[in-house]
Order: sequence, then C-alpha cells, then structure tokens
Amino acid sequence: MPAAASLLLLLAILWWPLVLPLAPSHLQSPPSFITLNGSRLNHLLLDTHSGHIYVGAVNVLYHLSPDLQLLSWGKTGPKLDSPDCLPPIDPTDCTQAETTDNTNKLLLLEENKGKDPLSLIVCGTVLQGICEKRSLENVSQVLYKTDNPVDTQYVAANNPRVSTVGVVVEQKGVLLMLVGRGYTSKGPGGIPPITMRRLNAVARHSAPAFSHEELGKLVVGSYSEYNNHFVKAFHHNSYVYFVFSRRDVWGKREYRTYVSRLCAGDPNFYSYVEVPLSCVGGYNLAQAAALGYHREQPTLFVAMGQVSTPTPTDRTALCVYKLEELDKALHGAQLLCYTQEGKDASNKEKAYIEYEVSSSCLKLPQDSLNEYPCGGEHTPSPIASAIALEATPAFTWTPPITAVTTATEVGHTIVLLGDKNGRLHKVFLHANGTGTKYDTVEVDAESPINADLLLDSTKQNVYVLTERKVTKLRVAQCDKHLDCHSCLSNRDPYCGWCSLEGRYLSSPDCCYTPLPALSTLPSHQAAPLSREEQTQVQTLIPDHLLQLPVLSKDESLSCAFGSLAAQAAVVMENRITCQSPAPEQLPPSPPGNDHVSVPMALRFGDVTISHTNITFYDCKAVGRLNATSPCMACVSSMWPCHWCVKDELCTHAKSCPRQHIIYNSRVSTPPPGVYHLLTANQDHYRVNGVTTSQGQNKIILLYLEVIITVLYLLVVSSLRLICVCVTVQLYDCSVGQSDCSQCRAVAANYGCVWCANETPGCVYNQSCTTGTVDTCPPPLITEIEPLTGPLEGGILLTIQGSNLGQSFQDIQAGVTVAGVTCRPLPEAYRISTSIVCELQASANVTAGPVVITVRGSEKRESQQTFSYQNPQLSRIVPEKGPLAGGTMLTVHGSQLLTGQRTEQSSDQIADLQAFMGSKPCRISAYVSFCLQIQELCTNVTSERMICKSPMVEPKSRIVRVWFEMDNVHIDFHTVKNKPFMYHPNPDLFQLNSESRGTPIRFKPGGVLAVEGKGLTLAMSRDEVVAWLGDKECDVKTLDNTHLYCEPPEKLPLALDDSDLPRLKVLMGSLAFDLGPVQYDNDLHSPVPLAAQIGLAAGAAVVVLIVRKSKQALRDYKKVLVQLETLEINVGDQCRKEFTDLMTEMMDLSSDVGGPGIPFLDYRTYAERVFFPGQKGAPLSQNLDLPDSRRQTVEQGLGQLNNLLNNRLFLIRFIHTLEVQQSFSQRDRGYVASLLTMALHDKLEYFTDVMKTLLGDLVQQYVAKNPKLMLRRTETVVEKMLTNWMSICLYSFLKEVAGEPLYKLYRAIKYQVDKGPVDAVTGKAKRTLNDSHLLREDIEYCSVTLTVLVKSGVEVQPCPVKVLDTDTITQVKDKILDQIYKGAAFSQRPAADSLDLEWRSGQAGHLTLSDDDVTAIIQGRWKRINTLQHYKVPDGATVALIPRSQSSLGVNQFYQTGEKTPMLEGEEEEGLRLWHLVKPSEDPEIPKHRKSSMRERERAKAIPEIYLTRLLSMKGTLQKFVDDVFVAILSTKRPPPIAVRFFFDFLDDMAEKHGIDDPETVHIWKTNSLPLRFWVNILKNPQFVFDVQVTDSVDAVLSVIAQTFIDSCTTSEHKVGRDSPVNKLLYAREIPRYKQLVERYYSDIHNAVSGCYQEMNSTLTELSGMNSLVALHELYKYINKYYDQIIMSLEEDAAGQKMQLAYRLQQVAALVENKVTDL
Repeated sequence: MPAAASLLLLLAILWWPLVLPLAPSHLQSPPSFITLNGSRLNHLLLDTHSGHIYVGAVNVLYHLSPDLQLLSWGKTGPKLDSPDCLPPIDPTDCTQAETTDNTNKLLLLEENKGKDPLSLIVCGTVLQGICEKRSLENVSQVLYKTDNPVDTQYVAANNPRVSTVGVVVEQKGVLLMLVGRGYTSKGPGGIPPITMRRLNAVARHSAPAFSHEELGKLVVGSYSEYNNHFVKAFHHNSYVYFVFSRRDVWGKREYRTYVSRLCAGDPNFYSYVEVPLSCVGGYNLAQAAALGYHREQPTLFVAMGQVSTPTPTDRTALCVYKLEELDKALHGAQLLCYTQEGKDASNKEKAYIEYEVSSSCLKLPQDSLNEYPCGGEHTPSPIASAIALEATPAFTWTPPITAVTTATEVGHTIVLLGDKNGRLHKVFLHANGTGTKYDTVEVDAESPINADLLLDSTKQNVYVLTERKVTKLRVAQCDKHLDCHSCLSNRDPYCGWCSLEGRYLSSPDCCYTPLPALSTLPSHQAAPLSREEQTQVQTLIPDHLLQLPVLSKDESLSCAFGSLAAQAAVVMENRITCQSPAPEQLPPSPPGNDHVSVPMALRFGDVTISHTNITFYDCKAVGRLNATSPCMACVSSMWPCHWCVKDELCTHAKSCPRQHIIYNSRVSTPPPGVYHLLTANQDHYRVNGVTTSQGQNKIILLYLEVIITVLYLLVVSSLRLICVCVTVQLYDCSVGQSDCSQCRAVAANYGCVWCANETPGCVYNQSCTTGTVDTCPPPLITEIEPLTGPLEGGILLTIQGSNLGQSFQDIQAGVTVAGVTCRPLPEAYRISTSIVCELQASANVTAGPVVITVRGSEKRESQQTFSYQNPQLSRIVPEKGPLAGGTMLTVHGSQLLTGQRTEQSSDQIADLQAFMGSKPCRISAYVSFCLQIQELCTNVTSERMICKSPMVEPKSRIVRVWFEMDNVHIDFHTVKNKPFMYHPNPDLFQLNSESRGTPIRFKPGGVLAVEGKGLTLAMSRDEVVAWLGDKECDVKTLDNTHLYCEPPEKLPLALDDSDLPRLKVLMGSLAFDLGPVQYDNDLHSPVPLAAQIGLAAGAAVVVLIVRKSKQALRDYKKVLVQLETLEINVGDQCRKEFTDLMTEMMDLSSDVGGPGIPFLDYRTYAERVFFPGQKGAPLSQNLDLPDSRRQTVEQGLGQLNNLLNNRLFLIRFIHTLEVQQSFSQRDRGYVASLLTMALHDKLEYFTDVMKTLLGDLVQQYVAKNPKLMLRRTETVVEKMLTNWMSICLYSFLKEVAGEPLYKLYRAIKYQVDKGPVDAVTGKAKRTLNDSHLLREDIEYCSVTLTVLVKSGVEVQPCPVKVLDTDTITQVKDKILDQIYKGAAFSQRPAADSLDLEWRSGQAGHLTLSDDDVTAIIQGRWKRINTLQHYKVPDGATVALIPRSQSSLGVNQFYQTGEKTPMLEGEEEEGLRLWHLVKPSEDPEIPKHRKSSMRERERAKAIPEIYLTRLLSMKGTLQKFVDDVFVAILSTKRPPPIAVRFFFDFLDDMAEKHGIDDPETVHIWKTNSLPLRFWVNILKNPQFVFDVQVTDSVDAVLSVIAQTFIDSCTTSEHKVGRDSPVNKLLYAREIPRYKQLVERYYSDIHNAVSGCYQEMNSTLTELSGMNSLVALHELYKYINKYYDQIIMSLEEDAAGQKMQLAYRLQQVAALVENKVTDL
C-alpha cells in the first residue's frame, strides 16, 4: 500500500485556520535537566563535534555530557580585584581592591574550520576582563593565561551588567577573535567598542595572545556617547555581523537597534558599515537575536522591545530581516559614501561617517566598491546608513522575550522563544512572515531564560539555560497526544496523525505531508459556478506548501459533491481536477434564493482528505425574483449575470441570441454602444436613434464614467424598464476657445456662439442670454519672430496674436511683411492664434511692420518692425587648413545673424549654414562682435608684475584672458588653474539715503558705515581706498554688504568749493561719491540761553533719542571693527600660544578621561556647595554630646526626622521661619542646606516639597513682577533648588562637563603662570580681567631649573620652567605643580612647609626665601625676594627640603594655600611689601566722587597694547571656553533628566498662571539653572575638583562666568565705547552663545516631557550624610523660634488632627529636657 505511507495526515501544519487552539498541557514525561546551585549561570556553549555542553557561571565553569551529566568543573574566581586598578593587583598599590566575583562574559571554542576544537576560551569581569584558555576535556585545567597582562589584552567588560559578545573566525590559517563590548565608566579608558584579537602569540609581532595590537579596532571619538549594548555577534560567509543598540547620537536621542558588518579578514576595519533596524509599532531595542533560515534564505531573527529608556517595556516583538536585504542596505550605504558623498539623487544624506572620527564620504570612481569590497586606506570609514531597514512584527508577546533560536522542519520555520518568566514558546512562522504560537513549555518559573538557546546537532533537542539549571527539551513532543483531536488541536508542525493507522507520528518518520483544506489554499477561491452548465472544478496545490503523492495504478483520489456518488479526480502535477454535477443532478435553490451551496470532499478511498463548499448560482432566478426591474437586478447582481436586451433574458452567457447585451456592472470593460449621442451641453442631449419627444418617454442618466464612455439609459415605456446602452460624446464650448474667431470656428452642430456679456466667452447657444456676436474684432498681432531676414527671402516668419481668422482661407492672401507679400503655410496655421508664412524676396534693403487682413474685417499691423538685411562676409581666419579638416574657422562679417531668433544659444542656430566649396562646415559658436581689450602691467620685475584687469562692458561674454609680452602669450587659466571670472560691479549706497546731498553728521572717534552690495565678490579690503575730503578714511572692515572706515579726528578740507568734505571710495577703476560729511563738535552754542531753553521744550526729547540711538549704533559698529582688527593682529600670536598650550595639554590627556581628573568625592562636593566658605560644616562634624544624654537626644532627633517627613509640618516650619524678622538671609541658606542633608535619603519627597514651595513662590511673584523670580537666593526654597540641582547634576558633572571644565582650569593656570604675576596685588600679565591686568612692562625671562626629586632611594632630576621674576614661594608652587602633576592638591605638601635650596658644586647649598636679610628696602617699601634677586642662573640645580622648625615664621607673610594674596600688604615694622609694582598709594576717594572717577577711568580708553594682551589670552583659551559651553548646552546628547523635569515644571507653572510671555519663562529657566548652578561651578572649580584656585586664575574665571551670564540673558548684547573691557572681549562670541542657549531651551521644551518616575530612578541614593548633626543644627532654629512654630502648628486644622504641635513638644522634651505641657 504505497500511497498509504505517503498520505500520513500531518494536518497541523496547514489546517490551523480550521481549529481553535487548546490550552497548553503539561508534559507527561518531564525533560531532563541538571541544577547547578553553586552560582548564577551566564553562558551556554555547545561543541557540535562531541555534543558536550559547557556552562560559564559566576566563579565556576561546568562541563556536561549531551545528556547533562557533569563531567568536570573548574573555578575562575573570586579574585582580589578593583575595576579602578590595573592587573596584576598589589594590595599596597590598590588599597580599594577587594575579593570580587568573576562573572563569565565570553565562552567560545578555539577551533579551525572542519577540525576538532583546540581549547575553551573563557573571559570574565575581573582583572579588566582578561581571557584564558582551558582544556575541553577537563575545564579545571588552564592551558594559557597571563599573570602580567598589558592594556591591549583587556577583552571583556569589567562590569557584570555591561554586555560583551564575541566570535572566532579563521583567516589564512590564523585564528582571530572579534569582540564587541559596551562602555564602562571605571577602569582603563580608550578600549574600542569592537576589536580584533589574536588567539595565539605571534613572534614577529611580539604581541601576546588576546591582544589587539596591530589589529583592527573601531575608533570612536566619544566612548560614553557611543555606548553600544551588544546583543549578538555571528559569522556568515565572509562577513562578521554585530547586533547592538544605543542612543541615536544625531537624531532624537532615542534608543535604536543597529546591525554592523565588516569583512572577516579586514585587519584595519576599513569595511565597517552599520544600518539601523526598525520594527513597526515602536519596537526599537534588541533583546535577543539569532541567525537562522526562513524559506531556505538566511534570515536574522531579532526580539525587539518597546523602549524610551534603557529599561524595556513588557511587550516585545519578533522581527524578521532577510540577510539578503540587510546586505543590500549595507552595500547601498557603502556605495553612496564611496561614490556620492553619502547623498542620493535628490541630494539628501543617506549615508554618513559615524563615531565622531575625522573622515567624510567621498566621490570616488563608481567601481570603487567592486574594486575594494573590503575598503582601503583611501576609502571612508566607519560608514553608517541614515535609512533604517524596516520590518513588521511577526509575533508579539508579553512578558519580554529574552532568547531566540530557530529550527527548520520539512521546509517550515519554527522559532523558539524564551521569555522573562522562564517559559519556552514555540512559534510557527508562515510564508507571509506572520507567526502563530502553538505550544508553551514552562522551564524554570524562578528565572528568565538566558539568551544562549541552543539546538543540538540533530535539531531535535534544545538546551535551555536559566539562572540555576540547564534543561534539555525535545523540540517535538508528540507522545503526549493520544487521539487525533488532541494531536491536531496542538498544531505542532513536528507531529501529525496517521489516519490510516490510527496513531501519531513525528515527521521524521513520515514521507508525505497531507493536503490542506481546499478553503485554506491561497490559490483556491471556491469561485461560484453556474448551474446551467457542467464545468471543471480545479484546485491548484502550490509547490511551496506540499507535493502531491505519486499514486499507483490501483489507487486514486476522488471527488464527492453532497450525497452524489464520488467520481474520480484527475491529478496532473500539482493540479487536482473534478467534474461538476450535471444541472439536473444539483439540488434546487431554496425558495427566494438565486443560488445553492453544495459540499465538495476530496477523498482517498473512504478517508476524506479535504473539503470545501461550492456555490451554484441561477441567473434566470435572478430575473424572476425581481419582476418589476429584471434588467437592473440582472446587471447589478453579485453573480456574473448579463441582460439580453431584445430577448429580455438574464443569462450567464456572454452573448445573446438576438445581440445587444448589457454586461454585468462588475465587468471591467464595457461593450461598445449601439446609440450615439451627438451633442451634450450642460443638461441638453441630442441622441441619435432614440426618440425623445414622445409623451410617455423620458431619458434618465443612469451611469457615466469620467471621460466619454457608456451611458446606460432607462426608457420608461408602458410601465416597463428597459436597459439601453449608449456611447456619449460630451463637448464643452468654453474649453480651448479663448477668442471670438476660435469660437465661431467650432462645427455648427455643436451650437457654440461668442456671447457678448460682461465677461465675453464661448458658450452653448441656449446659455447666452445677452445676445451673440456675429462679427469678430479685427486681428491683433502680439509678436513676430524673427525680426530680420535676407533680401532673397525663403525663411519662415511666425506671427502670434488673436482673431487671426477662423479658417486658413480667411488669411490666405492677407499677409504682407515690410510691404512684401508673405505666403502663409496651411499646415502650420493655428486658428485665430498663429500664422507661419514664407518670406518672399525684396528688391532692396527695407524695413516695416507686418500687416494682416482677415476676410471681412479691417487691416491691422504689428508694433514690431521687420527688417530686410543683406549679410556681408569680410574675412576668414585662418586661411589654410589640413585636408583632413577639423580646423576651427572664424568668419568675420556684418549682419551674419540675419533671420535668427533674438534669444537663442549657439546650438539653436537655424537656417544658417556654412560651406567650404561643397563641403558643409558645422557652426559651433557665434558672436555679434568681438573686442580685444588690453591693460598695461606695471612694476614689472624679474619675479613679479602688477596687472589691472581690463574693463569690459556689462553682459559681455569673455572668450579668453591672457598675458602678452612680445610674442609670448600665456593664458590666465594655465597660471591659476582656473579661468578668470568677471563679476558684476560692486555698488555703494549714499551715506544719507533718505535725503541725497544732505550731509550725514559724524562724531569724531567713530567709524563711517557704508552700505552696499556685492562688495567682496572680486575685491579685497586692501584694494579699497576711501577719501574724506583731502584725507584718507582708513578702511577697517569690508564684507559683502558693508564697508567701515575710520575718518581722521579733525574735519578734513573739501576738495571743491563746498564747505564740507565728501566721502569718495575707489574700488579698482570704480569711483563712488557718497555724499558730504559734517563733524559734530562739542562747541558752545551761539544761541542765547533763553532761546536754548525754549527750543529744548519743543525738540530736545526727540532729537536726543534719535541721536543717541544712531550714535550707539555707530559706537557699537566701531567697537566691533576695532575688536576684529585687533584680533586679526594678535592672530599669529594666539596661534603660537595655542600650539604651545596644546602641547602642554597633551601631557594632561593621560590624566584626563576618568580617574585621572581629581574629582572631589561626593561628600566634599556637597559640603562645598551646600555650605560655601564655611569651615567645619555639619557634613564633617560628629554629634558632640555626653554619653549620658546621647541615647535620649538621638531618640528625639529620630522623632524630629519623622516630623520633617510630614509635608504639612515641613512647609509650616519653613513658612514660619521666613516671616521672622531676625531670620537672616544667611540663616535661610543654612536651614535649606540642613534640610537637604536631613532629607537626602528621601530625595523624591524633598523634590515634592520643593515643588510645593516653588508653587507658592510663583504665586507671590505673579502678583508683583514675575521676571524677578529666582533672581537671587532670598528664600529657603531658592537655596533648596540650588542644592537639588547640585545633587542631580553631580553625575553629569563627572561624566560630561567635568573633563572640559578641568581642561579649561588647567589651560588658564598654565597660561597665567607663563607670565609674571604680582604676589602682592594678584595682577598678572596674562589675564582676561582688565582690573587684574599687570599693565606695567616688566622685564622677565624664562628660567629652567633642575629640581632634584627623591623617588624611593634614587634622586631623579626634573626640569621645571619658572620666571626669574617669580618670588621664591611662586617658584616652589610651580615646582610642586610639576612634580605632583595630575595629583589632588590636598595630597601634596604645602609650599610653606618646604624650603627651596639652591645647590652648586659639592658643598654649595643656599636656602632661598621670600624675605631674609638680603631683601632690598627703599624708604617705606620692602621688595619680596625673587630668583632675579638671588641671581639664580638658567639651568641651576635646586631641591625642595622639609622646612626646619627654626625657620618657621620667617616666610609666613604670603600663604600659598590662600586664594587671595595680600591685596593691601602687611605692615612689618612700618614697611610695605611689594613685588613687581608698588600698589597705589592714592588716599581713599570720597564716595561722592567715586562715580565721576569711574566715568573718567572709562573715558580713558584702555590702551590698545593692553587690550591686545587680553585678546591674546582670550584667543588662546577660546577652544577651551567653547568646549565648556558646548558641553553644558549641547543638544547632541539628552540633557540631564532633572533639567528636563524642572523646565517642564516651570512651563506648567507659566501655563497655570497664564504667563504667555516667552521672555519670562526664559528668565525663570536661566535663573534656575545657568545662573544658580553653572555660574557657581564656572567661578569655583574647587567645588568640583581638588585644586587650588589662585586670585589670578579666579579673575579669569570671573570674566568667563560673566560671559556665560550675558549669553543667557534675553536682552540684546550691544557694547559701546563706555562698556567694560570684560564685556568687549566676548562681544563677537556672545550672539553665538545665545543661540546655543536658545536652542538648548527650545530642544528641551520640544522634547518628550520628563517622566517623574524616570527622574526619581536617576536620583543617586548617596549614603553617609551626617543627618543627626543636621537634625541637631535644625533643632537650634526650632528652639530659637519654638513658640512661633508651636502657635503656627496649632492654628492649622489639619495640623491639630495630626497632633503636630504635641509631637514637636515631645521632641523638645527629649532633645533638651524642655518643660512642656505634656
């Protein structure tokens, strides 16, 4: 029975739509598993050669047999380690090292393709993620490890929560491992996200195993920005792929999933390219991934989560990407970036360079990618696609999917999914990409399923890893189904029921998959059949579903219709054909129905394989069931029935016995009609063949398509409805008939007339009510072309116009040109609008208009004149040429373009031909005339000459520009490699554009601003000369629209007889006279005093306002010009200084980037921010109480803590304190900081209370002036806000802003120290602050000292650069800075604890000091000793030695630890100290004179040399200032969640109180963040870092902080002559910084609102705050205002209910034995 074996009915695969799923049942035979309780399991690895299993866990490795028997195990940890230290770990060097668990991060096989594996590769988190090799037979045996690893051997992430993936590839017989790892904040920085590593040491490279030295790595500009979370790495064909997710750096900062690819043998990563993945429905974060096959195509299966934060939501989707499409997207990105600069045809960026590296997309040859499929040194990389590869979820599930793998069975794809709840789901993936879950198995209810989900080599078993156990499951579990219904209901693709044997069978034992239900086949639509004829019923079985069995001679398939006898079915290839029953055998249609449904079954013997229902319809019944309108019922029926008009019959046939058939309305193509509609205008129709005038007949429009088509008409006759088919032609008179002649030319049967109403037009005759026009207007000629012609004629003349005749006969003999007949061409005539005529010969040269006479109307002539011309040839150059041709001939003559169009290019020349004899000569270009213009060159030497460009007429076409000397001709383009370009002349506008000739008033000392256009297209500033009268006006600045020049201080003389000089500007050969200029001089007015007073009453206000405004604008422009000029002048110096500074900062880079920056610990940071300037702050104190009282007091403070956690008590407490007059502003800040300490562990509650108090504050200011809110720190809540921002932004400081801020501080300190700094006044030569500028010229020189530094037992010489003008203390500080570079300031010795000893020879030791007996005293002044004083030479040897006790006190007058030096100087025996300059001895200025003195100082403009010093310092520091501002205000990375949260709160407050002024909200945001927090940090880097900020450094920081403040204000930043110099310095940069601020605020406002829960999760829970001390300090304020607080609590009804006053009395009784009413 051969077919029986082939018809085993595995119906589950294709019968899913026919059955309902049943609840999953538990396994009858439990799976095998092994529980490993030693530690958490991390990774699972299968050796396909042996079938053995390897398990990586925390501190342990396990080796299992295929049936999960433990074969061996080995320990990998714990080990002494710290992520902050580099191995090997020495407890003496790494004091923070502790016993640390080793979490397995990588578990791979070292194996060559086709050979047995060599070893087990194991990498863990300890010792910076180093790897080792272990034996495959005994995992406790270590085959390779390194005891002293180098930094290139750090492989895995040192944080258990940071991902690491890897894959082993073989290239040219060498095994390599590619590793992807996420970013870790601790440990060595600079480990790339993706690296290539050797698995074995290579002698010629001297590189150890697992090192990435001299191998490829993914270079990244910012490791923290590109924090890739890797999910999977796999090797396919010749590529390696990585699946990972990260924030979109350049877009909306949302998390996205990416796939990157590189050639497996690319040692330089030139081939790196990545593309984002997108899955419909917001699924964007990969949770797990696997490479499998779907429909025999390699496919990537990715489990994606919905996420807006790093924590995914509960819902995940299975998204499927064909690897072919993925490779196509990656290839496309590479191709665009190689050959089209990353842009598509529409110039949109589709590919770009990622990871902030210095590369860019290029325009290489088109075959570059084929030539270099894996890139090269010249190709751009790393490439990223801007277009995501999209997919639709195949399957969605909750809870999150954590593991994916796939299997293939009989060509079908089965996906196995593990979830967070420890369950394994089996999903069948359909051909269309959708999935259906058919089974679920619970593996481990206590643990999620690990991503390592592995099938064994037979693909019949799956190994599942959870936290504590490894489980082996059969993929197909058919034995649990005991009957057919159970087997099919489970829908397991691996299982089927043998109908002929009555038992289950798994597919490996089956040779045939059953037929599906016919109704489920996509190709079988069960089309309805007519019962009037017997037809063939065919079913097509698609090849991709199954193949039909090969039947023996004695076997067959049969078809059975209803209860009728079965008949044999014909099987041809994949087609089954059955004969439908005869019409008389079919059952009748039920009463009132026009069809009947008959079941059809496909059988093998007596077994029904599949079945469906066939519908048989009856068209005759359709007509009978609607006797009143059978035609309508027939043609609109759902069945394919048609109406025979003359037979009045409804039939399924497509033809009628007596013709004239109306097809069913569902037929797509209507038949041709029988009746013709001749005209149809509006509601009027003329129909041929249908009489419309009979009394009972009426035409009704039934159906009309958009364009001329079929019109179905119903003719009402004798109460019968008959369908008629008519073809209609519609005509609209108004279309295309724009004038009278065109309208009257329309065929008469259309009835179109020219209607002379208010808006004349062409309409249907019955629509014109005002009367028609019988005679059209005379012709109108609008244009003739060409305007010239030869005397011989023969050219064609085109005449355009209107009413140029209604037919050709109207104008046939009525066209003349310049008095000569022109013969019209009938084929080119266009009714009424266009005539083309052939020009006839003229006897002589003449000119005249074109005249047209239209039959029956008067003549009309053209406005344009046509000329008959006689072209002449004068000469041809050259006169000779080769027989082969190709010589370019230039023909000279006159009127050569006769007969040509007025506007045309050289390639459009018509009717103009040239011949050499009988040979044609192709015309390539023409010119009307050609001029050669020359200009003499001057100042000619052997090396250079000056040549003015020749003047040419506007709109001239430049043919050639060359230099000529005797017989030498040199083209310009050969000299400059580009052609000489003539640009339009520049244009300058009059000074007084409002009143030409009226002098413009100018105040001496300003600049003249001249507006214009195109000033710099072909002109530089040096080429422009401006004269005011007889004196030159110095041109300071020239841009495309403005010229600024500075006139002389005194009024120049006029060059003519006028009284005032005129401004004249020379630009090349152009001269501009821009008008007179009148100087404003502050002379005494000759007008009498009384008249002056009278005039002032009427005009002074307006004049002053206008004049001040204009003067301010002129001053502003002049200042900008001066600043620009000065900055240009100091540019070279700035570049040199900046280069020197960057060299110094390179040494700093090894310290910066992680633990090298001396960040303060959080406790110290909080203490300095919460309690600025206070020593012994509560953070560092202990509760000072006698032991007898300690327990009681601590109990009371605990109760006070509970009270503070009551919102009502806390708010009442704060409000009560603030209304007390003796509660000072300092007290408010102190209490706010104490509350911050006390509630630090409850920041969510602290934030909520702060919001409530801020809401009250907003309410107060809205009633007054809302713009003043948060301007100062005058309330408790404002200081609470400062502390809250400091807490929330601490991590942002450390991770983002800290590095550029520290670099700025170091750059400032380095630059300041390079120049002299006065030790007494704190003034420096190198500064940004003019009040701290050392203006005197101090002679100094750099000295390099050799400092002897003791390192252990050895003494090492260390060169240190100092100045010979430095005091001894300054020298010691610089030496300490060099020796302890990068170390915290608090960890180095103080300068005053050391002596500086100058050593010369064997015994020459001299101790240097700021003050000793050699100090110079002059009168009352005593000078501090310097190196210059001691005459210490360059290269001298010095040493720092501990200061002896006897010398203490001698050098005490200047403490380097103090921030501020001696500003006033100290009296010492009546002497005053000085260093570089003597402080001012001016007596105290009276207060009433201070303002005038300040004005006098400002009037004394700062000398240019000193401003140059400031600008030089500014230019050198500019990059570091920019970096800090950009780090704070960058929109590339998401702003801190606290900032978004608080800004949203301010927006809500503004909306709540109806404040729609954006400036007010801007001020609130500025006052709450930049001015409250960032300015404080900018001015005080010692709040963040363990550094010393000297007064000279502080002065520079103050200017930068003020610039930051100015950048955050909304007011326009304009400076004038009286502006402080500090504001002048950054006048040109502040507008750019303002844009940064505005974009920062705008982006936060437009971003998704901050989630409260998300913000709370980011508040770091920092412990260790000394809350008891803070509570005790708070109680002091409670004690001070005890009665007022008690009274306030008792007055509140809610407070009474909570007994708040009573509870406070209890606190008082415990803390200080206060007698209460208890």
